[in-house]
Order: sequence, then structure tokens, then C-alpha cells
Amino acid sequence: MVGGIVLVSLAPVALFVASLSAFSKALCGVDNPDRRGCDDYDTVTTVAIVSGLACVGAGVPLLVIGAKKERVDAPAAATVSPWATPHATGLGLRIDL
Repeated sequence: MVGGIVLVSLAPVALFVASLSAFSKALCGVDNPDRRGCDDYDTVTTVAIVSGLACVGAGVPLLVIGAKKERVDAPAAATVSPWATPHATGLGLRIDL
């Protein structure tokens, strides 16, 4: 379940990186009139989108599988009980497995 939580929470980070990369590509022509190196953002955008979708695709099933309750037959119990007689006192321990 923890793996699913981590993967699902990393998906928005990857999609944020993809949006920043696309925004940087759009602004590349402003600083660089000949647009040299502006195509380098395509790889980063594609990898970020694919990794974000992969995180969601793997994280949601892990969350669903991890959230299922496991059936417990009979819980093991240990009971400590005090006892006393006119001549002695003590503790008794009973373990039910």
C-alpha cells in the first residue's frame, strides 16, 4: 500500500515537469531567434508524461490491493491476572494461541 501511495503522489510531480518543459519550449523562441536547441524539450516532455502515466498505472492497483482487509481467524491473546491466597500472592499468565 505504501508503494502505491508513493507512486500516485509522484505522478503529479512528473506531470508538472512535463508542463514546465512544454512551457520552456514555447518560450524558447523568445530568447533564441534561430530556435537552435528548442527541440531538446520534446524528449523531456515525453519521458515526464510517460513516467507520470506509469506511476498512476502502477500505483492505483497497488493502493487497491493493499487496502483490502485480511481476514483474521482468531486473535492470539495473552491475559495476566493477579491471584491471592491467605499465604501467597502472584500473577498468572494465560496464553491463547
